[in-house]
Amino acid sequence: MTNAPLRVALTSLGCKVNYAEMADLAGALAAAGCDVVPDHEPADVRVLNSCTVTLQADATTRQRLHRLRRLDPGAHIVLTGCSVDGNPDRYQRADASGDSLPAGGADAVFANRDKADIAAHIVELAAQRGASVTATPPTLRSRAFIKVQDGCSHRCTYCIVWRARGESRSVPVASLLNRCRQAISDGYRELVLCGVDLGSYGRDLGTTLASLLERALEITGNSARIRLSSINANDVTPALIELNAHSRLCSHWHMPLQSGSDSVLRTMHRGYRRAQYMRVVDGLRARDAHTEFTTDVMVAFPGETDDAHAQTLAIVDAVGFLSCHVFRWSPRPGTPASLLEDRVPEASARRRSAEVRRAAALTGARSLQRACGRDHEVVWDAVEAGSAHGIAATYHEVVVDAGPRIRTGQLARVRALRVEGDRLRATLLPS
Repeated sequence: MTNAPLRVALTSLGCKVNYAEMADLAGALAAAGCDVVPDHEPADVRVLNSCTVTLQADATTRQRLHRLRRLDPGAHIVLTGCSVDGNPDRYQRADASGDSLPAGGADAVFANRDKADIAAHIVELAAQRGASVTATPPTLRSRAFIKVQDGCSHRCTYCIVWRARGESRSVPVASLLNRCRQAISDGYRELVLCGVDLGSYGRDLGTTLASLLERALEITGNSARIRLSSINANDVTPALIELNAHSRLCSHWHMPLQSGSDSVLRTMHRGYRRAQYMRVVDGLRARDAHTEFTTDVMVAFPGETDDAHAQTLAIVDAVGFLSCHVFRWSPRPGTPASLLEDRVPEASARRRSAEVRRAAALTGARSLQRACGRDHEVVWDAVEAGSAHGIAATYHEVVVDAGPRIRTGQLARVRALRVEGDRLRATLLPS
């Protein structure tokens, strides 16, 4: 038994929805008297929110689980998230009575539908250990992740997430606006609206993402800004494009591309085609010429020809992405794509992956050069060793010499002077 507060470390893998969920859990645990600590520090309890979007994501979950066990051999490890739902036999086994028991190295396992029970589980553990109450609030990040939607009703042929998360469902508008107000009141200066399928927000409530965003932007005033997480091109409506001119909406859009080939997109069961993707890009930049894009690209999908690959390279160059997450397709058991033939040879897949990465590196370098000489609004993520690091509204990483006026989480105006590696060196402007 101990009088010290229970130390809990939270780790998220994958999408911004996972980070939003862990931020909510952190608040609940702090309110219950636990001490939420960074995940590199020793902890009594560790929670890993997992990802299963690809086979590599599942492998990363297993690796991280083992790493956390090595870091804290005596810690109580809680595993949750999409990898649990996608691999129930790996992480949950039945005892003689049929009840579910944790497996795979975790001490407790919670499916996505049971995440709301994690806080109570940890609080009960704290009570068993006689942990004391602390009033120290958690500070996990410099921005607030607000989950507005969960689940996905699409059936992309390579994806298992719709099974892990269930059908699309939206959080009521009033609740989200209250959370936005509370986040600003708590001192957050960037709010990230996120969802598993963000663009579907509101379809089950008779509203739209654009309507929610417009009302949320009214709340921010001049004290905060809003960023959208990942959204599909076919969900970027004319109303959303119009809002891209709003000064409090970050001029950065993460739009998964996956492929620049219409035939591959059709086989993937994606809801957009190449021409529509480019129309959205052009429409958003017509509202704000400095808009930047990041994306996901999947290479070597079954049936991808050399010509289809060349089309992907061409659209990467045409959009001029700031960054691309590039990964090779691998057969995910349980998905329609795993049954497809006409597989791309491994050597070709590796070559194509490298070529897309090189193309994205070139467009990223051009994006950084475009950003030089301009003024940017930055939220500071860290102040250490005489430097402050932050993210601009355009999603460029910015570094300045730290001064007494700079605090983590603050908004600031800077002028980009030059490119240093993959970030911008800037100077702080008068407030």
